[in-house]
Amino acid sequence: MALIRDDRETALNDLHMAFRHSADNYRDAAEFLDDPEASERCLAIARGRDELAERVAEEIRALGELPSVPDRDRETGEQLLQRLEAMFSPDETTRVLLQRRDAEHELLTLLRGDELAPLRENYRELFKRCEDDVEQTLAGLAQS
Repeated sequence: MALIRDDRETALNDLHMAFRHSADNYRDAAEFLDDPEASERCLAIARGRDELAERVAEEIRALGELPSVPDRDRETGEQLLQRLEAMFSPDETTRVLLQRRDAEHELLTLLRGDELAPLRENYRELFKRCEDDVEQTLAGLAQS
């Protein structure tokens, strides 16, 4: 395991962390929501994100590196703030889904930004799967 990561390793790690973080937030949303249908949708998205994160982790391991893990304390704080915001809104389910939609837009911005550019060529298929997943999730959230 190298002490210094190259651009490709850094980009893979950033992608892995983003999808793990997303999966954790969808699981948290599913636990919080009283709406069974919305909870199941969130769990389905979380499972898909876990699969993509694991696929990225495999690529990181293939380079002889270990994937990083999200900061649990930071995630817990973010999730607490999101729950409080939702609790004080007129419709918790709508608020949570709007929060997830906003997070999807941020994830799409990351995917289309310069930080992950090293992956577009070397990991074209995996990168496309990640981008398609975010776009499909956004489309599904827009219908809510």
